[in-house]
Amino acid sequence: MATPAVPTQAVEFEITNMIGHLLRACQQAHVAIWSDIFPAGLTSPQFAVLNALAQEGELNQTTLRSRARLDRSTAADVIRRLAARQLITHIKDPADARRRLVRLTQAGRAVYAEAVDRALTVNETVLGGLDEAQRTQLVSLLQALLDQHSDLLGYEVDKAPVTG
Repeated sequence: MATPAVPTQAVEFEITNMIGHLLRACQQAHVAIWSDIFPAGLTSPQFAVLNALAQEGELNQTTLRSRARLDRSTAADVIRRLAARQLITHIKDPADARRRLVRLTQAGRAVYAEAVDRALTVNETVLGGLDEAQRTQLVSLLQALLDQHSDLLGYEVDKAPVTG
């Protein structure tokens, strides 16, 4: 059976204006800047977990991954890595053995405190070419997209700003 002929005419399509393409490219830039400022150190998702714990104290894993805006498998991996570095502890919840409670260690608090200025530098570097109104608009539009697709994310969309 013959394969149908593929049209040789070019299809009009401009990928550089597609939101997924733009978000992926921006994420690549963010990761490159983050890696430059945090050499051989904390990742952005790890910082998000430390930030949530520093801001709110002990959290169960479900709430923590929601606050850090991480999917289940990424959150489990980040928690495992931070625990291996002794930056957090995680224990069974005495009130519900199915849940795990996560908290910062003293070492985790120290790493977080040192990392905040670096995370702010990353943010400033990423947004450096935008004026204050553009920054506010960009964050607002991205938050609106998250709100619109919250059912797909596997966690509640937190309205509070997340650093990193």
